[in-house]
Amino acid sequence: MTLRERCKQFLQTAQQDAMLRQGSPVDDLMAFVITEMGRAADEKLEPTVPLALYFGNEADRDEFVALMHEAKPGWITKRWSR
Repeated sequence: MTLRERCKQFLQTAQQDAMLRQGSPVDDLMAFVITEMGRAADEKLEPTVPLALYFGNEADRDEFVALMHEAKPGWITKRWSR
């Protein structure tokens, strides 16, 4: 799915949510932008489905990444700051 198609899908979902008065449009937009920033970090991520996780500190994050790499050796992680 291209960025254009993902944007179109996001807007359609946002319109449906608005009609049903559900969700938070600002939070949904922020989540969409964060996942697209991560995807843009590497061309290999274009066809992937994102998962954004937040940790209380670097040690917890590093421990989780190590566990995931052990369980899924091909797993890709990207770190970025806002």
